[in-house]
Amino acid sequence: MYKWQLDDLYVGYESEEFKSDWAKLKQFEKDFKQLTLEDNLEDIKAAVKFKEELLITARRIGSFISLTLSTNTTDETSTNYRSQFSKVMSELTKNQIILDRFLGSITTDITQDSELSDYTFAFNELKEEAQHLLDEDTEAVISKLDNSGASAWSNLHTYLTSTVETDVDGKTYTLSEIRNLAYDADQDVRKKAYEAELAMYDKIKDPVAFSLNNIKQQVLTTSSLRGYESPLDETLQQSRMDRKTLDSLMTAIQEYLPEFRRYLKQKATYLGHKNGLPFYDLFAPMGEANQQFSVEESGEYLVNHFRPFSDKLADLVQEFYDKNYVDFIPRKGKRGGAFCSNLPFIGQSRIMTNFDGSLSSVITMAHELGHAYHGSIIQAHKPLNWSYSMPVAETASTFNETLIMNDLLNNTDDEVEQLALIESLLQDTTQIIVDIYSRYYFETKLFEAKEDKFLFSQQLEDLMKEAQLEAYGDGLDPDYLHPYMWVNKGHYYSAGLSFYNFPYAFGGLFARGLYTIYEEQPEGFVERYDELLKLTTVSSVEETAKAMDVDVTDVAFWQKSLDTFVNYIDQFEEITNKLMATK
Repeated sequence: MYKWQLDDLYVGYESEEFKSDWAKLKQFEKDFKQLTLEDNLEDIKAAVKFKEELLITARRIGSFISLTLSTNTTDETSTNYRSQFSKVMSELTKNQIILDRFLGSITTDITQDSELSDYTFAFNELKEEAQHLLDEDTEAVISKLDNSGASAWSNLHTYLTSTVETDVDGKTYTLSEIRNLAYDADQDVRKKAYEAELAMYDKIKDPVAFSLNNIKQQVLTTSSLRGYESPLDETLQQSRMDRKTLDSLMTAIQEYLPEFRRYLKQKATYLGHKNGLPFYDLFAPMGEANQQFSVEESGEYLVNHFRPFSDKLADLVQEFYDKNYVDFIPRKGKRGGAFCSNLPFIGQSRIMTNFDGSLSSVITMAHELGHAYHGSIIQAHKPLNWSYSMPVAETASTFNETLIMNDLLNNTDDEVEQLALIESLLQDTTQIIVDIYSRYYFETKLFEAKEDKFLFSQQLEDLMKEAQLEAYGDGLDPDYLHPYMWVNKGHYYSAGLSFYNFPYAFGGLFARGLYTIYEEQPEGFVERYDELLKLTTVSSVEETAKAMDVDVTDVAFWQKSLDTFVNYIDQFEEITNKLMATK
């Protein structure tokens, strides 16, 4: 019950549809030999058709395997297919490099063809990327070695964090379950969970440290070979983002860190702490809005709250609940956290979450449904235009969160309930601003250190504490930090996706800025918003923002977004001071 259905992908590995696509995937290497790569429209169109068909087939198979494994990391059949799939895709790497280099070097005017002209942005990207491609044989070797390199290390991290268990008061918990207790109303429960969580990481920290070191070393090596100045330089190109935009974002965040520390110290005082907020109380609920939701109630709640903004969004939410597109409940072998996987080749998406019935879980659902809504917009594009970059990936998800929270805050006059809602908002915002800054700092320093040494677990723990103090400052109790966040956050464990941290800050503040525009100019906003989302796959970050007349290279835009949170921090202080005075 409350598990997703994947039948729209494949009924199973023994289904005729899966067998047919598997055979088709293995046929692509032979099909490639039939292509004649000459700089003319006919050959270009044939190459594009090949890439489209390979993309659709590979994504369908790969999605089925990864989605199956995400809810059962010990599934042997899926694990075997994942290994075989990686091998087949590695074998195709050389062919894909040849195709990309060909398409990135053509001189034929593709705008004279109505179908190819839709790929103008994609072709321009291929031209830029071609400058960083190694020769076909080298790229093929790197891809093959990745199966026993970074990908294998990443799989080890996923396996260890999804299978480690602990006993608390006679009950066995997975890591996801123990982390959910950080939101419990009982401080003793939260502290016990925090201590148990750290003990769980202690069991697996050494092999995970080897995973992290080797993944980052591989990134440094390949990034340098391809001519990038640094992994961050490579990430910015992948993100379709200018360095000036990132610098403006980080400058604004640094400027407002003291405001968030003010909130954390006030929360600490309210909860009876004198040396800043201990990490185990970072997610402590406050006020009286600690309502619990069943899965069904969460669906009704979200549909009702999204309906005033957009019927299309509300209908999409209803569809996800009606058609079992969500895997809700934590269980042994299921990976932690939450994600949305867009499946544009079947016009759908899937959401995995570890739902515990709290308001926070409902907000997480709203977030992931934003990704699904984004996916429903971009699936109208042609296959090679389906991918959006990391920063804009968090736009619709965070906008959804903002819609829910602002609607809740605008419809209550009760101070105790307001406190609960403002605290929830500030808690989540602190994660995408302050904690993300700590993660960005940690990964930056980690890459610098990896240039010439191996970092054992103790060194990684020290670096994480340094990063947390740099970001949280005196807002956190230095005696109760979380030195194992480098184990917890799976975003560090991808060789193809470094610095998956600043996009959350970008998405959160960008969405906040868009919401301000919505409040000021609601007429026609949804149509403009949908157009902006559609542009995310065929434009740079900067050009996409211009659809709403926003300049993301300007620090002032980010400052205006951050200013809205200062008002909430002021309200938080006012309400908590009043409540403490009556104790």
